[in-house]
Amino acid sequence: MIKQLRPRLAVAMIAVATRLGAQVGAAPTAPASSSTAKGQIVGVVVDSLNRAYLSGADIVIEGGRAAVQTDSLGRFKIDSLAPGLYQVGVFHARLDTLGITLLTQPFRVGADSASIVLLAVPSAVTLIRRSCRIQTGPYGESAVIGQVIDPENLKPVARAEISIAWIEIEVSKESGFRRSPHLLRDSTDDSGAFRICGLPNSLQATLQARRGSAVTGEIPISLGDRPIELLARTVLLSPGESGATSGNAAVTGTVILENARTNAGTRVELVGTDIVTGTDENGEFSLRKLPSGSKVLLVRHVGFAAETIPVDLSSREEKRVKVKLSRFVEMMDPVLVKARRTAGLDKVGFNQRRKTGLGFYIGPEQLANARPRVLSDILRQVPSLRVSYGVHGDVISSARGMTSGCMQYYLDDAPYVEFRPGDVNRFVTASEVRAVEVYHGPETPAQYARAGATCTTIVIWTRWKVRG
Repeated sequence: MIKQLRPRLAVAMIAVATRLGAQVGAAPTAPASSSTAKGQIVGVVVDSLNRAYLSGADIVIEGGRAAVQTDSLGRFKIDSLAPGLYQVGVFHARLDTLGITLLTQPFRVGADSASIVLLAVPSAVTLIRRSCRIQTGPYGESAVIGQVIDPENLKPVARAEISIAWIEIEVSKESGFRRSPHLLRDSTDDSGAFRICGLPNSLQATLQARRGSAVTGEIPISLGDRPIELLARTVLLSPGESGATSGNAAVTGTVILENARTNAGTRVELVGTDIVTGTDENGEFSLRKLPSGSKVLLVRHVGFAAETIPVDLSSREEKRVKVKLSRFVEMMDPVLVKARRTAGLDKVGFNQRRKTGLGFYIGPEQLANARPRVLSDILRQVPSLRVSYGVHGDVISSARGMTSGCMQYYLDDAPYVEFRPGDVNRFVTASEVRAVEVYHGPETPAQYARAGATCTTIVIWTRWKVRG
């Protein structure tokens, strides 16, 4: 649990004393000796913010003299207490992120009696009023608040830039299809705290932290449909390991494929690195020697919808995740699909690079006419590439003989490494591909060039990045 030093909102709650064993129709019992009779505290912790119970919270009385954890329904009980004054406090990672403490006023526990305690996390409206200087912003009244900390020493990271980015899509008869990108920023204070207010509800966005050259992954976040929503998020950023591509963190997990006979062969990669692995028959996988921080896993399997999973990595604790992939089914109005693809290809720079005349480009229009079954069917359209049969699938190579056999892939702007030559068809389905760029040697754009090597570079854009 992360203990914070910044000022907190202390919330006093209800404590009601009742006689132990008191029930309707019960025969009265003789009072126990005051020197030996004990009391108890029972209670419930409610998470008003998420409309749920707060499970797994540490319940402490009198500075740690007794401690228990709440169960799945937020309940707790502390027995065998000597009569006297007590105060109950609640500790939980969610409260640390919100910057609040749940604490009762002192109350008396009597001999042979139970004190009933009800504690509740404040509502979104209450917390936003406390955190946001301006209640209503340009886009709404919702907010995202949290803290940025170092994953290794758990110290706050001050002066980090926090940004939230999202796309707003409008369709009307007057303006047709319009796609508007939005970006809001904040900087962390000395305690690592941040707040971004004035957000819309029903929001699908990405959250990212940056300090100097150190940067987290683009963490997917969402806000619900209530008029005012609040999301609390702790972000892990390693400012001392800028640009690190390896470390001592680890993540393990299970990937379940919907209605599949086996869970083997799913590709799991850490976005922004070349670290990748596959699942076994039981869907189990393990990634080790990972850089610490808030990152994103990309999980994909042929014929299934890909999933992006945020993971907070640290050498202090191995992360465990469970993912279920659903069968891939695409349904959308064709006009909207075309408009979204065009806008998406503009965003990733595909249309701008195509105008330079360097490289070979396959856009949505060529893909629609070709009706490819697998990725290698798409790459057969490139005159400078050779597609040949291999043990693990079609092997892609250069037909120009000028790149010394060096082949490199970028999938949605992240390096993609084949397990074995020819297995790319197993992890990228033709129906997911929205555009392809192919470059040889010196014509390769700087962002895709490998230092000291002359390679054939294949850049693949899928529906998960282009969004259409």
